[in-house]
Amino acid sequence: MNRKAKRKNKNVAIAKSRQWLDLPEEIWENILKRLGAIEILENAQKVCTMWRRVFKDPFMWRVIDISNCRGLSDSNHFQKICSHAVDCSQGELVDIRLAFFATKESLAYVAERSRKLKRLSIAWCHSKLVPEVLVEVFQKLPLLEELSLTDTAITIKGIEALGRFCPRLKSFELKNVVSYNIKSVGKRNDEALSIAKNLPALHHLELIGNSMTNVGLGAILDGCPNLVLRDLRGCFNVRLDKVLSSRISQQIKDVKYPRDSLAGHNF
Repeated sequence: MNRKAKRKNKNVAIAKSRQWLDLPEEIWENILKRLGAIEILENAQKVCTMWRRVFKDPFMWRVIDISNCRGLSDSNHFQKICSHAVDCSQGELVDIRLAFFATKESLAYVAERSRKLKRLSIAWCHSKLVPEVLVEVFQKLPLLEELSLTDTAITIKGIEALGRFCPRLKSFELKNVVSYNIKSVGKRNDEALSIAKNLPALHHLELIGNSMTNVGLGAILDGCPNLVLRDLRGCFNVRLDKVLSSRISQQIKDVKYPRDSLAGHNF
């Protein structure tokens, strides 16, 4: 290829890149908001001036996803990313997803500065997160509507606090995926009984891998009359008889049973 042709190809490539850069900011916002917080803070905001300007808009940070922790070295690095992202939201945060490195400090930071939060998801934090901290967190989240805990513990006091301080809660997911929720015979229904007593307004409930028995399931059917979806997968202490099966079919539209497959479930 001669020099003139190479120059022409280079000019075409530059023109095409400028066409991308000339896209309206609202289109860039729609594209860039699909990135996770780590990708944005570590890489994307450094690409160009326009992208930095887009990421200064607090509404770009209404949803924060720090569930993909590849590239994070430890909990201190996680805390730095989490704090920076929450600061960028300037109080507009409504949905946050945390995984692996969530600690008492990071959750306290989120709760203190995110009073509009409606959805909170925490996953794979058994070893990092002291479950008692959730009691303090729930006190600061009166607008919370959805809570998802995957392999992350919650105490009975935590469930009680959830009912007391989060009156708008409609969805609760408590999923034990890596290890079955093993408890002594006398405590197998503690979580289920507490949910039935404290969260009567629930519409969506997932208790994957829970230790409850028919007693706990019956209490939930009595205490949560508005349930539309109920996930019992992995609840192997539940033995569905005709009475329970009939009640479930009458009260709940969408049911996943203890031995149904978890394939395709989004954790």
